[in-house]
Amino acid sequence: IDHHRLGGNVVSREPIRFLNEPVGSSSTLIARKFRDRGAPLSKGIALCLCAGLISDTLNLSSPTTTDVDRGILVWLCEIAGVDADQFTLDFFASGSLLHMGTPKELIHTDRKEFEESGKSISITQIEEIQLDGFDKRRAEIEEELEKLCKYKGYDVAVAAITDITNHVSLILAKGDERIISELPFEHREDGLIIAKKVVSRKKQIFPAVC
Repeated sequence: IDHHRLGGNVVSREPIRFLNEPVGSSSTLIARKFRDRGAPLSKGIALCLCAGLISDTLNLSSPTTTDVDRGILVWLCEIAGVDADQFTLDFFASGSLLHMGTPKELIHTDRKEFEESGKSISITQIEEIQLDGFDKRRAEIEEELEKLCKYKGYDVAVAAITDITNHVSLILAKGDERIISELPFEHREDGLIIAKKVVSRKKQIFPAVC
């Protein structure tokens, strides 16, 4: 069960059951199976699925969000007994990487690799309620990005630190300067890239890099 695009050579020995739909979260697809089959769903599992759905769609604010996600989140919140907006604040505040993560955790906790048009790309996304800890951690993030390019051989390594409240991403990038310079966002003299209204790696950041 997945909500990402297919890539590479997808091969199986035998036919398999495979569910792939363009929704905002795989949690949506799992929850829908429970609902449609009338299977019992505990409060704890509903809460876990809420967390996955809210994390993937930034509480339904990401451009990847669909009407299916919206309907399922309402259903899950009723079972879990939570308010989606308050749960979002509590969820992201409790796991702030900017305040508690090591340099490696900052880069590797949510990092994905892409091969596109002969280019090897790494995109990290760090989602936060607010970005007050960014300045203190910027040098560490840039250092880890440089290490990635050196040891993994990426053409570009990107870290997007996303403010889910104000819908803006601060982007740091290392690697091929030609690719970096063409990113369609605001470039500042100190090398920081400001991407307003950009919150989705899949729909907004990846297409811009490629």
